[in-house]
Amino acid sequence: MDFPAEQELRWILRRTAELLELGAEPVRGLVLPTAEFFPDHFDGTPKAVASLLARLQHHAGLADLETEIAVVQPDGETEKASCGTGGSCGTGGGCGDGGGHVIDASVQRIRRNADGSYTVTVGAGEASHPVALTTSLTRAVATMFLFEVDGFDEIPRLEREPLVDLAAVLLGFGVLMANGSHIYAKSCGGVNIQSATAMPVGEVAVALAMFCHLHEVPDRQAGKHLELTQSEAFEEGAAWSRSNASILRRLRSDPAAVIKGDYSISEARSWLARKLGIGKPKGNHAPSEDDLAVLEQDLKAAAKPRTAVDEQKAKKLAELRALVDETLG
Repeated sequence: MDFPAEQELRWILRRTAELLELGAEPVRGLVLPTAEFFPDHFDGTPKAVASLLARLQHHAGLADLETEIAVVQPDGETEKASCGTGGSCGTGGGCGDGGGHVIDASVQRIRRNADGSYTVTVGAGEASHPVALTTSLTRAVATMFLFEVDGFDEIPRLEREPLVDLAAVLLGFGVLMANGSHIYAKSCGGVNIQSATAMPVGEVAVALAMFCHLHEVPDRQAGKHLELTQSEAFEEGAAWSRSNASILRRLRSDPAAVIKGDYSISEARSWLARKLGIGKPKGNHAPSEDDLAVLEQDLKAAAKPRTAVDEQKAKKLAELRALVDETLG
């Protein structure tokens, strides 16, 4: 798994600025795969799928939109169910492993009807896999949002699917999207990796890290609900976000400059690494305002009470604080 190249990072930043201006904000904060957000039993029936979609619409602030679910069976037969407002459904036993090819790329995922309602289609294999299903339905909800705010206007067709992923993250569904971007699926032929997203796991993870930074969500709140690969990608994304805090602030203060690309991207390194010249030419580089803000956060986190802190860790923390005091004079 490679960290996104600068071209991809700039695309994410530009489209994020545009989506924020269109109102892509979380109604329920960071939505997590827990009973708090998905409290009800899920049995895989079309009615339960419809209720799950209604729950996701509620979390996105789109509960007033009329939607219908169509579940396509392997023999081509379609079962339908309507999504009533206020309906609810959860992921039941959590994130389990499905079998075979759980992502059905052959279905037309969402259709906007002439009366303004939406029809969302999923394959039967997806309906039996909680992660794939939740991700597919979340993308459908993000598509509804983009339709409602005319977010697809002037967007090249090749960019529309990744734009849906990014919108879903900004609406608060980043953890669900990240877990759906890299799915281990077991089959008779062994284990294969599938994705229910258009953006690769590294890009989704960066977008999630940006979301956490923008909305002051602790990284650990998102990270503890991610699978291993997604968690590693998220850690890299979080480090990059901290190193580029000034750019992320401009997403709010000066989105036009971000859309224009008027900024320089820094490498993902800690303040201490930059201060000591690790990974860049040596010299006297005074800590910037962003460096000090990140360091303050790190020190606060390190100073929080813990159940067990050994003497070696305490000594290292003392040395770090002494270095900071010396640097800041």
